[in-house]
Amino acid sequence: MLSLLCCEREYVQLHRDTTLQSLTVTPTLQAGVVSWRDSALLRAANAGRCVVVDEADKAPLEVVCILKALAEDSVLTLPDGRTLVRHDDPRLSFPDREDEFIPVAKGFRMIVLANRPGRPFLGNDFYRVCGDVFDCHVVEYLDTASELELLRSVAPAVPEGQLVTFSELFRELRQREDGEAVYPYSTRELVKMVSHAQQFPGDSFEYLAADVFSFDAFEERQKLLQALRHLGFAKGKDGEATLFGENR
Repeated sequence: MLSLLCCEREYVQLHRDTTLQSLTVTPTLQAGVVSWRDSALLRAANAGRCVVVDEADKAPLEVVCILKALAEDSVLTLPDGRTLVRHDDPRLSFPDREDEFIPVAKGFRMIVLANRPGRPFLGNDFYRVCGDVFDCHVVEYLDTASELELLRSVAPAVPEGQLVTFSELFRELRQREDGEAVYPYSTRELVKMVSHAQQFPGDSFEYLAADVFSFDAFEERQKLLQALRHLGFAKGKDGEATLFGENR
């Protein structure tokens, strides 16, 4: 999307160990020497780019509140003593303090991605904390026609009927999310399966699906088998063993 808009972007991924320091500075190894440079967030703010902040629900709430303050006020005090300020802040005109303040350029924007709260992600409720300062949108699953169009572009050599079957399987798994399935299988896993089918057309369906489903053999085994066998797959002990990577 940003490429189509010809918009320069930076990218940062958050996690449970993210701190204010790691959000604002990044260690870099140059000529055998570790140095510290501005993070993607600061570079985007200073240059007027768009920064994509991924996995915001995984970060501690104090880090999320920093993003909220930056989005709301365009002001952020950094651990090294510098301060991000609005581009029209009068302090930027002080000649003896120009190194203390970093102007937030006019084109600066943040696109923050976060999973919904609760199971299975168990992250923070980003909307409750920051929903009042961001324009929030829910990204739904693709409709069937759009999903099939995507799969055709990824795996043009895979028969249409097989693509439809893959799509039907994931649609059924998604319908089991509320109270039944532990993990919400996304289009990413579906694309992985059809990419495998494109490269190795001779592999069985169970073998194709093993890379996606074998990790869930302990928690979701029976639920997965129920959905797969409903569509005619993973029947018998051999098919089940192949699906969960037990006979490799």
